[in-house]
Amino acid sequence: MSYLRHGRFVALLLLAVSLPFELDQPLLQVGPLAVTNVELLLGLALGLTAIIALANPRQIRWPERYWFWLLPFCVGMMVAAAFAPLYVANAFKASLRLLSGLLLALAVIQVEPGRRVTPFLAGALLMGGFAAALPGLVEIIGNRELIWLSPFRAKITQAGPFLRLTGPFDYANQAAMFIEATLFLLLLFFSHESFGRLKTGFHESARNNQIRVNLWYSWLKPIGLSVALLLYLQAAFLTLSRASFATLLFVALFFAIVLTVWPHPALRRPAVGWLALAGVILVMTAVNSVGNSHFRLRLQAGSEAEWYRARLEMPERLTLAAGETTPVPVTVTNEGRFVWHSDGSTPIQLAGRWVDPTTQAEYGQVRWPFPDPVYPGETVQMDVGLSVPAKVGEIELYWDVVQEQVTWFGDKSGIREVTQVVVVAGENGAAAALPTRYLSEPVLPIPDRAVLWQVAWQFWRERPWLGIGLDNFRLRYGEKLSAAAWNDTVHTNNWYIEMVVSLGLLGSIPFFVWLSGLLREIIRIAINPDRNRYTLIIAAALLTFMIHGFLDFFLLFNATGLLFWLLVGLWARER
Repeated sequence: MSYLRHGRFVALLLLAVSLPFELDQPLLQVGPLAVTNVELLLGLALGLTAIIALANPRQIRWPERYWFWLLPFCVGMMVAAAFAPLYVANAFKASLRLLSGLLLALAVIQVEPGRRVTPFLAGALLMGGFAAALPGLVEIIGNRELIWLSPFRAKITQAGPFLRLTGPFDYANQAAMFIEATLFLLLLFFSHESFGRLKTGFHESARNNQIRVNLWYSWLKPIGLSVALLLYLQAAFLTLSRASFATLLFVALFFAIVLTVWPHPALRRPAVGWLALAGVILVMTAVNSVGNSHFRLRLQAGSEAEWYRARLEMPERLTLAAGETTPVPVTVTNEGRFVWHSDGSTPIQLAGRWVDPTTQAEYGQVRWPFPDPVYPGETVQMDVGLSVPAKVGEIELYWDVVQEQVTWFGDKSGIREVTQVVVVAGENGAAAALPTRYLSEPVLPIPDRAVLWQVAWQFWRERPWLGIGLDNFRLRYGEKLSAAAWNDTVHTNNWYIEMVVSLGLLGSIPFFVWLSGLLREIIRIAINPDRNRYTLIIAAALLTFMIHGFLDFFLLFNATGLLFWLLVGLWARER
């Protein structure tokens, strides 16, 4: 049985290291069930835990009583999936993913008490986090994508023309959540003994003639950890996630204030450490704001859709000869937030699409680069050479600005400027060209959080008790906005609203009761001077999820969702 216990522990460590590196393509495909490398390790850890538990049922360790609220939560989650009005299979798939995370937390609790689970798992998570952050930093510094990261993500996340630190994660916000939660785990490896060892190490080494070695060790450890902390914190800033900056600062200040206000002398020293961390975050925010225009713009701008604003003025109607090129005057104003450059890997250009107004068949696209950079607020007048398709009759030209490999501005703003064109035969006549493809329905620009929350409210009012099923909001929110097509990766951008609209009151209330019990326990133990040194750090990591959860939702992504449940399991072990 001991080899099974060792195997479980190794599987948990490998899972922790691998979380940021989930392959886009599954390793195994069994019918509709696709298993990735991360899910394979998760299944191994859960399977070994189940075997050990069945062999020794009396040795099963149960968490605190408030955890039993997760039983009605799981029941409510499955009932909500079974009675979802649409996308039942998707709701069951998401529910099983969340359930597997809960089982992972229980598996961490079952690891034998004598094993040093917390430092080893924290180290594994940090190894994975740094391994993910470093290539992300390389991409930002070099301003280019690393091809070898393509098996883990579709593409790097961009905000306007700027790259956001993404690493192997699917999206930069996931990278931000992973880094900000694991960043606090790095504090586990700081200790007062490390700094105090300078004096004691000096006397001990004097007896052993090893003064220089101990002096170097006493200085290098805290210096090395401090450099790692600053590097990791800078990676979090370069994700350009505003919620991440705010969460890190809030958590550091929260513990600094709580530990300062509570009248116990033993809590004052850690309070100073948290206050110093808050100061470092503020200083780095100021430094990035001054020295990084991308970061400064991200802090100033609201929705990213505001970055992609262009006002176009052109003739409403034209009569042109087929197959000939005619100069057409166009006035373009940059009403967005960044400079348009028509060079580089993702150039920004004036563009158009020829569309048959009857069939919506598209007859090709045209591009006209801007001769010079176009600054926000600047207006450019251009005479573009317009060559019409070889098709006599009426046709429409949809004008827009495009950032190649990123987006059409109209897809962000929802605005399309159109010129009605009558095509007449040229000197040699014209044969009708076959359409290359059909113009798709305009995709709904990603709504801001206020709109998403209003839509969630409408769904909840229709189904207050059972909800619409977990993970179904992203597939349905466009219905309420009368859209034919929308981005189906967008959730409510709020952990708590997502749970309510997905599971209704039946499933969400038990979950919130459990979460409030966890929060009460975190605060109670944080102000207990007799707690062990791990609990406060794990509490900070969990609190990042609770705070950031007001502006994002992470539980259904393996990298961040399984990280949350791993932390929950560690908390239950160490409390």
